[in-house]
Amino acid sequence: MLTNSYQKALEHLDENKIIDLTKNLIAIPSYHGLAEPEKDISAYLYKYLAEEGFETEHVPVVGERKNVIAWHGPGRDNEKTLMLEGHMDTVDVKNMSVDPFSGEIKNGNIYGRGAVDMKGALAAMVGALTAVKSAGIPLEGRAYFAGVIDEERNYRGADYIAKNGPLTRYAIVGEPTELEIHNGHRGLIWIEVKVNGKYAHGGTPEKGINAIEKAGAIITEIITKLKPEIKKKSHPITGPSHLNLGYIKGGTQPSTVAGDCILQMDRRWLPDESQEGAVREIEAIISSLKENDPELDAEVTVIDDDMGIQFPPLVCEESSPLVNILKEASDKVINRHKTSYFPAWTDGSILSRDGDIETVVLGPGHLSSAHSEEEYCPVEEIINASKIYIYSILKVCGQE
Repeated sequence: MLTNSYQKALEHLDENKIIDLTKNLIAIPSYHGLAEPEKDISAYLYKYLAEEGFETEHVPVVGERKNVIAWHGPGRDNEKTLMLEGHMDTVDVKNMSVDPFSGEIKNGNIYGRGAVDMKGALAAMVGALTAVKSAGIPLEGRAYFAGVIDEERNYRGADYIAKNGPLTRYAIVGEPTELEIHNGHRGLIWIEVKVNGKYAHGGTPEKGINAIEKAGAIITEIITKLKPEIKKKSHPITGPSHLNLGYIKGGTQPSTVAGDCILQMDRRWLPDESQEGAVREIEAIISSLKENDPELDAEVTVIDDDMGIQFPPLVCEESSPLVNILKEASDKVINRHKTSYFPAWTDGSILSRDGDIETVVLGPGHLSSAHSEEEYCPVEEIINASKIYIYSILKVCGQE
């Protein structure tokens, strides 16, 4: 029954239409820096899905920034519901070496901002849902498409779904995994250390307190003591713990004692760690240094903490029915499957933690291409992703 339905859906999978949709989505600017990044792309997707005959909602989240929701199936049994979820926003287009909005296809890849992160996946999801509907396959449960806002900043689109629905039993987030099954990832926190010194003329440094030197002592402790301890930590689903020193700025000019210095870091934390614990690690280093240096004045804050933002880990056990379905689907479509952890963060963790939705990450393309000067996604992977999504819809949602 499933094999017949799957083959029938594949016959209605319009590969050219999927690639044209990818091109059209890339052509619509939706990058942060625009007043309302997703306004135009969400309007386009809403109209497109409505014209395909789907029941569709255009849901305001922040101003004219709206989530797009479409579905197929009656939804009588919540155990047989699946959400295909992806974000419509992208990072900025500055310094790109290719036309960010061209959607040019070259050497089997489609280029442009959002090609891999993640407009190719959005098109693959829409194509999958359309193929199942066009094939006239009646579902027992319901399959959803959810195009959300604000993943690249504060995940407000996914947060809205977790709080207001649709709430499904399972979800697939289409971030780029090269079609591998990524059933977990680490949590994320950005920590800032502000070191306060005292400005003075460079010719009389004894009159000042050099904040850069004080920050250097903190950095040395982080590198020599904290990072080795962090590297020892790992989790079977989310991978290893990690800390990256990503940004430093201090002083005003070479001949002035630096009266201030700011250090910012990225901390990837595990399910058995916590955001608060990651902050305490840095605070402990500063407290220890103060014992021998009473002039050290430093404060630790969480970037964006004033908005109450937290970026938790994602954990989906490998024994999950969804993971097993994706293994079957991958074997059928690309003759292989591999499970691993996603190296970056996704708003799938918000769907999982706050929406209680069992969530896995799987999408076309390689993460290294995301946010890059020459962003691209392999066309073949976009099509294969759509086929994997079709199989997953049929298997999860069932057929009447």
